[in-house]
Amino acid sequence: MKSLLAFSFMFFSFVSCYGQSGPSYYINGFQLDSISAQYLEAETRNVTLSTRVFLDIDYGQESKIIYNRYNRVADEKGNYIEFKSNMDALNYLINLGYELVETNYLNRSDDIIRAKYLLKKKVR
Repeated sequence: MKSLLAFSFMFFSFVSCYGQSGPSYYINGFQLDSISAQYLEAETRNVTLSTRVFLDIDYGQESKIIYNRYNRVADEKGNYIEFKSNMDALNYLINLGYELVETNYLNRSDDIIRAKYLLKKKVR
């Protein structure tokens, strides 16, 4: 009886986990991995009092008045996503199917460096 109960528990655990996927990120309310733009420009911005960065993306969408707030990568609740570093943000975009074309670094002060990436969607 115990083995049947354990088997049932394991079976339903696997079934309930099967449909789950990783977190979805959004830009201006559109799911980031569903954007059909061939090129995009991504810029990292430091999180205040942290080593983490925000990621702002421009793929040709209409800009709002406050550019950096509305083009920032967010979750489904609208909370901005903090990436561990510039490379973490770049790796996220590479995993979405983009390839790096060009990188520029912008020095804002002695210890604040922003990375600006130009990326192209890979042909599948």
